[in-house]
Amino acid sequence: MARPGNPKEKLLSTAARLFYKQGYQATGINQLLDEAGVAKASLYTHFGSREALALAYLKEARATWFRAFIAVVEKEKKPAARLLAIFSFLEASLPANDFRGCRFINMQAELAGESPLLQAQIKAHKQQLRQYVRQLATDAGKAPLTGDTAYLLFESAIVESMVHRDLWPVKTAVKQVKQLLSV
Repeated sequence: MARPGNPKEKLLSTAARLFYKQGYQATGINQLLDEAGVAKASLYTHFGSREALALAYLKEARATWFRAFIAVVEKEKKPAARLLAIFSFLEASLPANDFRGCRFINMQAELAGESPLLQAQIKAHKQQLRQYVRQLATDAGKAPLTGDTAYLLFESAIVESMVHRDLWPVKTAVKQVKQLLSV
């Protein structure tokens, strides 16, 4: 939550809400400024541009997301249970976010090659996630390919849950990863 009187935090929290709810392209500067209750000069003083604000939003979202994600995974003690816990995270977070999906995937879909700066941040998020899931698989005694498969199932479960507004894709992914772990 933004502190009263802090234009930078107001802009960032407003951008986070609007970019995730209605999309980056659909969120104009005037709407951002109006809803944040700050002057246009604040945007340029603190961020320099709408793209720089979006970059700050992605960086903060990435840090916040990973803290929450890792907290769920680390509740499990056994390595195989930790790998499965990535889907427990989805089972809680997808409905809580009204099945809006992944803010990184959503923004990537909107950008269509327009912003290498933002796309680099999105790619870094996905690479970090992939490496983490691969490590979970390795810790469970499985090959990195098992981690890649779990990662791809995780990502596809997000998209399909958004499309269907249901958790059946997550539950199906869990069944597949359980099979991979038993082999």
